[in-house]
Amino acid sequence: VGRSFSGSPVRLQAKRRSISSHVTKSSARPAASLTPRGAPPSGPPFLVMGKKSASKDRGYITATEWKLDGGGYRDKTEGLPFRRLPFNCCAVSFVPFEDPVCAPDGTVMDIMHAVPYVQKHGKHPVTGEPLELKDLTKLTFHKNQEGAYECPVLNKAFTNSTHIVAVKTTGNVYSHQAIEELCVKPKNWRDLLTDEKFTRKDLVTIQDPMNLDARALEKFEHVKKGHDATADATAARAESNVNQTGVSADVRRVLEKLGTADATAALHSGGGGRKAQAERELAAAKQKAAAGDDEEKKKTLSSATEKPDISHLLRGPSPASHPLDNVRFRPGSHTWNTDGETAHDAASDAEKRRQAAQEKMRAGDLYGSVAETRVNAMRTTGAGSTSFTSTVMAHVGGANARAVEAVVRNPKKKGYARVKTNLGDLNLELHCDVAPRTCENFIALARAGYYDGVGFHRSVKNFMVQGGDPTGTGRGGQSVWGGTFKDEITHLKHSGRGVVSMANSGAHTNGSQFFVCYKSAAHLDGKHSVFGAVVGGMETLSLMERVPVDLDDRPKTAIVIDHVEVFVDPYEDAAREETEAAEKKREDDARDERERLEALNPGRWWSNPAGEAARAAGDAPVAEAGGGVGKYVSAAPKRQAEAPAGAAVAKKAKPGGGYGNFDAW
Repeated sequence: VGRSFSGSPVRLQAKRRSISSHVTKSSARPAASLTPRGAPPSGPPFLVMGKKSASKDRGYITATEWKLDGGGYRDKTEGLPFRRLPFNCCAVSFVPFEDPVCAPDGTVMDIMHAVPYVQKHGKHPVTGEPLELKDLTKLTFHKNQEGAYECPVLNKAFTNSTHIVAVKTTGNVYSHQAIEELCVKPKNWRDLLTDEKFTRKDLVTIQDPMNLDARALEKFEHVKKGHDATADATAARAESNVNQTGVSADVRRVLEKLGTADATAALHSGGGGRKAQAERELAAAKQKAAAGDDEEKKKTLSSATEKPDISHLLRGPSPASHPLDNVRFRPGSHTWNTDGETAHDAASDAEKRRQAAQEKMRAGDLYGSVAETRVNAMRTTGAGSTSFTSTVMAHVGGANARAVEAVVRNPKKKGYARVKTNLGDLNLELHCDVAPRTCENFIALARAGYYDGVGFHRSVKNFMVQGGDPTGTGRGGQSVWGGTFKDEITHLKHSGRGVVSMANSGAHTNGSQFFVCYKSAAHLDGKHSVFGAVVGGMETLSLMERVPVDLDDRPKTAIVIDHVEVFVDPYEDAAREETEAAEKKREDDARDERERLEALNPGRWWSNPAGEAARAAGDAPVAEAGGGVGKYVSAAPKRQAEAPAGAAVAKKAKPGGGYGNFDAW
């Protein structure tokens, strides 16, 4: 029986009656050795009584009986409530937050509960460590269309098993995967939304699924100490003689604060409720902390300036103005212009060219003079039918005019151009095989001198530099076809430094303005047409980026395009190939027509083979124009003139003997 309690089934080899009597006798005396560990001291729990008891009597117990009735192993956590704080709940009130802030360790709280708790207790509500208002950081959670919190980069919804981090400098919340793949591994320490710099120390872990103890409610400091955030409000409500059960929470708070110093302070600070008050207090704490840091910096600087300055012993005197400030440079040249007062003034010349380009744009003759057109014989302008049904259009009679259309070519090669500016040259590779219309517009405008004297009117550091507007306002410019043209969104992306793309004011509003990227701009993919890249002159692009700008991102020092030189024009090559193909086709058609006419009269060669051979060689005599039947017959060869009378008649040479030569064979 002792072995049967250990879990291994042992059948006794005695009869059933002896088993029953043995169990009955053993249960009559107090045998502690037969009682399993953890079992109650009462009678035998395994004796089966009642109907069919004989069929149920056995000499062993099952694992389930040992676990449930015999005091075996039981799951200690079975039946206990779930005590883990969800990621979207406040660590003080345990309810979903609306305006989240976080502590340096990543504990998330609602600002309406965090500020009063820190002001009253001065310590962390979870760990119990000292905490100040200036240490709190406002967080920005992003929601999807369904209202669930998600990562703004990967668009993955947050759950209680998601590894969530936040950037302390900006407060934006991301998934750990996005920060790891896009910031940590490529060492791109910039915020993925605002492009602000941060360090590894600025990353705060909001939720780590591998560290469950950090969100266990029974380990929170204010839970163990019994710090109830709503205890003061409950006490004040109990002392009030106004029935507050049927009023809202806002009205209840107003009644509680009537006639108190808090009401007077709120009136002077502008009101706004508990949320606005908490935000003001948090901002004031951060401002005070920043002011303290500034004072420390001033003290550090003042202490540093007290030391004697010996730097003048290590370097020469610094003039008031740099010697090269008044040196004028000739655009596109690496030499100095030393012509004195008559030196080349790039700014004035650029202004003149810009005004000329404006006049050219106002005249509107760019379409007819630059863009190649052809008459479509299959289409008309529709002026006749329109004037017939219109009440305001003059009547157009006679034959309908044929429609004039632009020639469309789709080359298979790249184009190359050089943009000459007052800061240097930019060599561009144009993707004519991918974006044919956009590249054709740029090359045609460049060949027409449209960009000569036009400046870059906008420059944003770490983003792009934009130009191509003759008006210099960012609202002008037109395409080579007049007006605007459609986008060409292809597989080309705004990836890398030096990408050239079209600027627009919306979908399908491309004109003459373009921009060059200082860095990757993935948020512009699918919105702007990429048509080229800078393949030479990156140092010039760096000079452009270092030019200071004003508050409107306009360069303080003018960046002007002197001229755009096109080296390889695939559209011109395609036009030349089309001309050569058309000429060859005309020659082939003429030869085919001649052969066809000869095939219609095959007897001419057999009747006059010598004449046909001479005609084919170009030696046939030209027939004189005449009438009658013989006008189609070639003139007979003229006879030699007869010798005058009295002249000596030449004797005929006698044939010599022999075989002679074989020249005539």
